[in-house]
Amino acid sequence: MHRRRKGHEMQNLTQLQHFKLVAREGSFARAADLAHITQPALSNSIRSLERRLGFQLFERSERPVRLTPVGKSILDRVDALLFEARNLDQMLENLSIGKGGQLRVGMTAVFSTSLGGPILAEWHARHPDVKLNLIIDETTRLVHGLREEVYDFIVGDARDLREDIDDLNLIEMPPQAGGAFCRSGHPILTIRRPQPSDLARYRFAGTHFPKSVARAFASFVGRQDRAGPPIVAIDSHNIAALRDAVAESDLILLTTSGCVRNELALGILHQIPVELGINGVWSVVTRRGRVLQPAAQKLIEKIIEIAAREHDHRLHSYAHQFAIRR
Repeated sequence: MHRRRKGHEMQNLTQLQHFKLVAREGSFARAADLAHITQPALSNSIRSLERRLGFQLFERSERPVRLTPVGKSILDRVDALLFEARNLDQMLENLSIGKGGQLRVGMTAVFSTSLGGPILAEWHARHPDVKLNLIIDETTRLVHGLREEVYDFIVGDARDLREDIDDLNLIEMPPQAGGAFCRSGHPILTIRRPQPSDLARYRFAGTHFPKSVARAFASFVGRQDRAGPPIVAIDSHNIAALRDAVAESDLILLTTSGCVRNELALGILHQIPVELGINGVWSVVTRRGRVLQPAAQKLIEKIIEIAAREHDHRLHSYAHQFAIRR
């Protein structure tokens, strides 16, 4: 009897998951692909659910498929139920897997390049049996994936996390100083004290600036009212490609020093001595109420630890440079 009841409950949860997929995609075909079953099997699952509930969930004659009024009324409750069911599964898995398991984490390109290396190295040394899938994307898309439970957690640009965050928990980290970087031998390096107008003569490369930052920088170099090409001529998540392009041209790279630490050490790139007043500000973001496996929580702690360490190191470095100048 117990086994039959458990099997029936699992079937109910599967049917509810199918209902959520069709509601989200507006298509039985796309939902079936995501559920990894045939379209007839998905249709039968939805019909079985409708028979059990005693009412129709979808207007099948519409394209895209639409929820009936009753279907709309239960969608949020179904989302909450599935969310809690996955939380329970995660809690049970935490008890059984010990140090193993798998994580999916999303990060912005600049954060992952600037601080990701030491974070992952130190964390992996303590969790060698946990597989980590790290996905790089813009904050807005990372947030969407977090809400769809694609990711365990994300690290996003704090300036893109100002609105519609009631369902999220945010831990903002110390800012990382941004700068302007160019190739060795770049003409701007012959200027002892470059001004914003000197920067404005060149094109820039960078990785996704929030609108507020882009406007602030455009104003800084005096191009906020000028018609013409965008302030950032090359925008890419591929930091390595941007570094190579800047090393081979007169482009100026706008990023954090952590993203170009090796190139600076080798003399391939140089920081232009101008204070931009633009910092990288990131937050660790989790979905409120979601249960994380222990390895995910440890990775979050490592991210916060190293971000704070890097911030303190930069402050001491700047203080030392200032003392030398005096």
